[in-house]
Amino acid sequence: MVCCPFHADRNPSMKVDSRFHCFGCGVDGDVIDFTAKMFQLSLRQAAEKLASDFGLSATGTFPLIRYKLVEKPLNQKEQFYKILCGYRSLLANWRMAYAPKNPEASLHPCFVASLHYADRVQYLLDILLLGSLPEKQQLLNGKEVTALGKAINQCKKTEDAA
Repeated sequence: MVCCPFHADRNPSMKVDSRFHCFGCGVDGDVIDFTAKMFQLSLRQAAEKLASDFGLSATGTFPLIRYKLVEKPLNQKEQFYKILCGYRSLLANWRMAYAPKNPEASLHPCFVASLHYADRVQYLLDILLLGSLPEKQQLLNGKEVTALGKAINQCKKTEDAA
């Protein structure tokens, strides 16, 4: 149940499946009717809008529009979040992949690193997301994340060499 978009002054509910029905005013119809009402278009204009929005054509001559995903550059907090989440995922994978198979097996350096750094990475993520402003500013100076990255990359080298 969603709020009916056709009534700003009331809050009736609407059923939406292959057709829509507003229980407030009784209006119902298909996707073309809905689009026409929503954007105040004629039925033809609504059908053309839907065709254009979804790159469809009844005649097959309608040009297919290809959209490129444009990523906005990440700010420093978003970059650190992405880096730390990547480290957390990598360490979790190492913990599973390099866990000793029996008690006598020697410990792989990546397994040891996963045990050593996982809590620190989670702590830094917690600061980034929930910490005080001074804590976040200190984290965003980059020194600790850079040092952590160097240590994890050293372990990656041992993984690649194996």
